[in-house]
Amino acid sequence: MHLWSKASRAFGTARINCINQKEHGDVSTLFHDQIDFPGKRDKEVYIKIEATAVNRAEILQRRGLYPPIKGATKIIGLEGAGYLCNSQEEYLSGGYKNNSRIMALLEGGGYSDIASVHKDHIIPIPENLSFTEAAAIPETWLTSYQLLNLVANARKGDYALIHAAASGIGCAAIQICKMQGVKPIAVASSQAKLDHSIELGAVAGINYKETPDFSESVKEYTNGKGTNIILDCIGAQNFDYNVKSAAMDCQWVLYGAMGGVRIQNVNLGPLLAKRIQFLSSTLKSRTNEYKAKLVQKFSEDCIPGFESGELKPIVDSVTTLSKVADAHTRMEANLNIGKIVMVNDL
Repeated sequence: MHLWSKASRAFGTARINCINQKEHGDVSTLFHDQIDFPGKRDKEVYIKIEATAVNRAEILQRRGLYPPIKGATKIIGLEGAGYLCNSQEEYLSGGYKNNSRIMALLEGGGYSDIASVHKDHIIPIPENLSFTEAAAIPETWLTSYQLLNLVANARKGDYALIHAAASGIGCAAIQICKMQGVKPIAVASSQAKLDHSIELGAVAGINYKETPDFSESVKEYTNGKGTNIILDCIGAQNFDYNVKSAAMDCQWVLYGAMGGVRIQNVNLGPLLAKRIQFLSSTLKSRTNEYKAKLVQKFSEDCIPGFESGELKPIVDSVTTLSKVADAHTRMEANLNIGKIVMVNDL
């Protein structure tokens, strides 16, 4: 039981419930709090959060390793699904329940009852998807689509090596590859994760715990040519193996560094010999204009797939925002296959 109501008003300003943090650290630093109803900037609207999902970047923010962008709320949460909300009054009255159901790419604030969001960073939720399913889409699917199509240039017939294939981004990337005629090769830590990746559309799977140097397997699956695209969230740990796995003119996209950022005695010769294009990308720090273009292109290319059932948000598990510590712990232990969704019970 909470000591406060769902929403309250003090001195003319509504108060909202959220998951807050006073200092960086482990999951014990997260706590239930009340804060002022958020303001909104030009071209922003509100989303009444019904569900959100856990992202690796949020764990890094909790630890103090990935701060919010300038001007954004410090409340964690990069995506959400819920109702369009126009004002404090509509929030307090519950009138938002008559509004459109939307999912949103957020600068922050997903771990709260309501968040502000740029009007061009929202997507109508397809009628066949629940809030729980929709919450598993914005951050990971937009990231995957961006990596394959705006950062790299995935073409039909290409091979794409997908690291962390059972993650939210990995599950999305495999499905987008299949839809576009790209052949994904999954890399994951267990047979169960690889079986799931194959079910989603991967043409092959590699268990990196059994085969740390996965390059020979990649060459085998690509008839000796190597992979045309690498989606790499690992970094230093796999650098040499990725180089050996790459085809001529490979597009290698680094979007995370779970395996470190420093490489000892690196040899750049093979990158030159293979004409490897080494690219890097993050999404949170992109401009509003870039994100709006991404949302538009993703909506045009992928939302029909969700409506038809060709594309599916993969939900690993569903918990509540009040159990955020458990959700973060599950992701940090790399137990999830797909997204860990949190329903708003604050």
